[in-house]
Amino acid sequence: MKELRFLTRADDAGSSHAANLAIVEAVKAGFIKNVSLMAPGGHIAEAAQMLAGNKKVCFGLHSTLNAEWDRIKWKPLCPLRPDSGLVDENGYFLADPAMFTRSRPSAETAMDELTAQLDRLTALGFDIRYLDSHMFAEAEIPGLDEAMAAFAKQKGLIDHMYFYRLPPDYSRMTEDVVAFLRRLPAGQYFYVAHPAKYSEEMRLTGNAQYSGEEVAHGRGKEAKLLGNRLLAPALRLAFGIRTLRYDEAEPLARRLTVADVHSML
Repeated sequence: MKELRFLTRADDAGSSHAANLAIVEAVKAGFIKNVSLMAPGGHIAEAAQMLAGNKKVCFGLHSTLNAEWDRIKWKPLCPLRPDSGLVDENGYFLADPAMFTRSRPSAETAMDELTAQLDRLTALGFDIRYLDSHMFAEAEIPGLDEAMAAFAKQKGLIDHMYFYRLPPDYSRMTEDVVAFLRRLPAGQYFYVAHPAKYSEEMRLTGNAQYSGEEVAHGRGKEAKLLGNRLLAPALRLAFGIRTLRYDEAEPLARRLTVADVHSML
């Protein structure tokens, strides 16, 4: 049987109680091996209580510089004024990284915030092994991608930009998962999910692109799938799939650009 290796990641731990519950279940079920943490999230302390002692998964700093929902927002850990370019007049992160082309935050300001986020997660007891990105804000802030690469190296963190190898025809995966996996060539691939329990809390999310109901429904479906304890053994038995932590995975030969990743998604 061919060997398929999947680096499996769950994003947005700490963003909500619903996400924390779903991610805990997904970790216990065994398919998810990496958990990305939102340090400014309102439920990050709860995430630490539920997850920080888990040695079976790899934890990462999910660098968060925007807050995309209309009714649920996050503030930076550093005190910032609106003229910093990262926050609005009420001190909340701007909604979309595309807004940074107008507000023009500096890479230095962004890195001060990411340093504070790493310090927060470490203080909560997380063993942070990798650095990744929430919505790729570095694409809109000149110099930030390079600064984040240097930061990862300085802090001894694995740089996520060496690991985005998506399966061919990734966007068609849900059409027929069995057929998709059968024709997938042997190798190492990347899989990311955003599980959260379907709840009133998640229905309060949403924006102009996705309603709160759409977000709650989609993330709830992911929570059910990834929380199923039969998923990992079934995939291993049927398709030879083995799931990996970042510190077990093989990096690509070169560091990808944000444009590279956007072209895959």
